[in-house]
Amino acid sequence: MDPATAAVTVVSIVVSQACALFSLWLRLRWRVRHEQAQRQYLAGTVEAVAAGGQLKVDEHRDDGGRLRVELTCGPARTREGDE
Repeated sequence: MDPATAAVTVVSIVVSQACALFSLWLRLRWRVRHEQAQRQYLAGTVEAVAAGGQLKVDEHRDDGGRLRVELTCGPARTREGDE
C-alpha cells in the first residue's frame, strides 16, 4: 500500500468517526433542550395549581387515545406588604 492510499484511508476513517460523534452530540443537545422546555412547562403548571388553581385530567386509553387536561388558574394572590 502506497503512502497516499494509507493517508486517504486514515483520513476517511477519522472523518467518519468525527461525523458520527458530532451527530450524537447534536442529538444529545436537542434532547437536553427539549427536556428543559418540558420541565419549565410542568413547573409552571404545578405552580399554577399550587396557587389555588384546579387541574382536571380526562384520559381515555386502550389505544383509542385522548388525553384532555384542563387547568383553571385561581385568583391572583398578593404578598403581604405589597398593598
